[in-house]
Amino acid sequence: MMATRTHPATSARRQDILDAALTVFLARGVAGASIEEIRERSGASIGSIYHHFDGKDALADDLYNEILGDYQDGLLTVLEAAPMARAGIEGAVVHHLDWVTANRDRARFLLTGRRARREQNRRFFARVNAWLQPHLTRGELREMSAEARHALWLGPSQELSRQWLQGTVRRKPTEDAQVLSAAAWTALSN
Repeated sequence: MMATRTHPATSARRQDILDAALTVFLARGVAGASIEEIRERSGASIGSIYHHFDGKDALADDLYNEILGDYQDGLLTVLEAAPMARAGIEGAVVHHLDWVTANRDRARFLLTGRRARREQNRRFFARVNAWLQPHLTRGELREMSAEARHALWLGPSQELSRQWLQGTVRRKPTEDAQVLSAAAWTALSN
């Protein structure tokens, strides 16, 4: 079966719409945004927007999941390149802080709380768990619930990032990468 290829102009137009939507959604919220404003900002026609997306909510969902996918892909790259537990645990924290700092608006949009696509998240967590399993089996990492592990691993970095994105903390999250990554390792290691 041959893969369908998207025409470069179509991909560029779709990206223009997504970029415009991000700006509009951050300024007005999804509920307050209009397709007309996204059209004006992107330079796309209404027909082009509806060719790529089934409406404003679908556009917001696609935007959210594309941003989330980019973040998840980067985190998986870090983990899967780390043969040792410590490098992966600390590297994931550093990736989180670097990604948020480099992608401030995109990270802010992730805070809007849209739902991740179930299949996308299932694949992501399956790969994270596949990386974790040998380290758990060898006793390098403490046994605990997946929820507790996530909270201890990335929770502090996510909270610091949230505060920075909301403007209540002025220091860039990357300035605390060393202390947060070391704390994650201490909390998760055996």
